[in-house]
Amino acid sequence: MTEKPPTELTVLFADICRSTVLFDELGDQDALNLIMKALELAGEIITMQHGTIIGTIGDEVMCTFESAEHALIAARQIHKMTQQNKLMQANQLAMRLGINSGAVVSLSNSVYGDTVNIAARLAQQAKANQTLVSSNTIDSIDKILRDQIRHIGEFTLRGKAGGIEVHELLETDTEEEITEVSTNEELVTRSFLMTAQYRTRTMRFDPMLIRFLLGRGQDCDQPVDHPTISREHAEILYRNGQFLLRDFSTNGSIVIQGGKRERIHRSSIELKGQGQIYLGRTLNQTDFCIEFTCHEGRQTPPENT
Repeated sequence: MTEKPPTELTVLFADICRSTVLFDELGDQDALNLIMKALELAGEIITMQHGTIIGTIGDEVMCTFESAEHALIAARQIHKMTQQNKLMQANQLAMRLGINSGAVVSLSNSVYGDTVNIAARLAQQAKANQTLVSSNTIDSIDKILRDQIRHIGEFTLRGKAGGIEVHELLETDTEEEITEVSTNEELVTRSFLMTAQYRTRTMRFDPMLIRFLLGRGQDCDQPVDHPTISREHAEILYRNGQFLLRDFSTNGSIVIQGGKRERIHRSSIELKGQGQIYLGRTLNQTDFCIEFTCHEGRQTPPENT
């Protein structure tokens, strides 16, 4: 086997979330078929964006790109694919991605090195429908694309001494918007500030909110432990000047606002004014009520808590 000199590449890991739950809920064969279909479609996207598939291991795929921009576009298209596929949405299948750029060593049709390890660790740290990106990748893209990436902070990754600066790829409604997302300053000028209260915790959301996950799982941004609430039940997100609640649960959610009560089930609703959110079958159980207020006007948004 001949080892080639180190090459500068961008490495992308895509990992299917909740795969163990899928096998429990669907059975071995149906779960395997669904996972393989997701990996197959992700592979087609990677190839179309000029990526090279290194291999699939279980429920994840590893690939490389000569262009960091193509890796980011592929990441966004992979998330869009899982969100638009009815069967995947019905079974809450989502993917989490990690992207890192740097020198890799190629050997026997695979790649090795610290660059690969960091990309894999970023995928492990990401949430469902999230892409985490290293500063090394940010350094290799143009400014327009950088405006679509939010700095999260310093992460300490397993097996890696010290911390690394990590960023999140923002979502857009269409692929064409990948070079047309508003700057942070423009978002603030047309922004709403939203606060929410769950028991003793006050949460504050600004226009840079990407997604805030609610559910029974302890790795959710706000765990809400009730037997009728799904592990990953719903999310609060900000899109086009609006705060939305998007439900992808088994039992749905109830939103009370403006004197109306609306049930959503695997769909979205705009949050307006003041109201209450009840996940699953918790209506009238005040201990599980999430109260929210959307504040209209230009404000300097506080940090999420």
